[in-house]
Amino acid sequence: MPRKKSGVPKQKQPKGPTVAMHLPKDPQALNTRCQAVWAAVKADTAHFPTPYPSGTDIQSDLTALGNAIQEAEGGDPAAQAALTVAAEKVRQTFNLLGKYVQRVVRAGAISDAPAIITGVLMYVSNVGQRKPKPELAATEGPVSGTARAAALAVPNATAYFWELGSDPQTFAVTATTSQAHAMLSGLVPGKLYYLRFRALRRDGTMTSYSQVISFMVK
Repeated sequence: MPRKKSGVPKQKQPKGPTVAMHLPKDPQALNTRCQAVWAAVKADTAHFPTPYPSGTDIQSDLTALGNAIQEAEGGDPAAQAALTVAAEKVRQTFNLLGKYVQRVVRAGAISDAPAIITGVLMYVSNVGQRKPKPELAATEGPVSGTARAAALAVPNATAYFWELGSDPQTFAVTATTSQAHAMLSGLVPGKLYYLRFRALRRDGTMTSYSQVISFMVK
């Protein structure tokens, strides 16, 4: 009899960090950075014993770029075009090297990955990661002289007290709401305001004041 599929979904294993290169656009800066990255990778034979692309190919591309930089110093159009080609070849090669480093660190302990990546002058990519929401923010309102205030919701809060000030030390309650957002009105266009809030919990206690932010009214 065929086996029944388990109703428990399989948990996906974490892929591990994504390596970013952040290669400069300027050919000279690109050459300098890639020379340093390659020197660091070569020195870390414990983690990267067999780099890909090969050391011969990497060094050949770097040498070609260095020569192209020198030949393009006179501004000759043909030499400039050759420099562009050489720089693009190095970018492609080092992006492949970054993929190789990524495979190596993903095969090891995730906790070791950041130090290994930093050690070869590469970066842990933050692409795809959600940025944490700010505790408090103020944005432009629907009409001049207004602003929208929004905060992270406070658990068990029954009221939010929004305080404005013309300096970071002096505040007055401007609005009270039951939700973690408010429309602030009666503001002076072009004026800089400071904003903070605190909340009343269901048990009758008040939270501490939030961070203070500043914003310009339009």
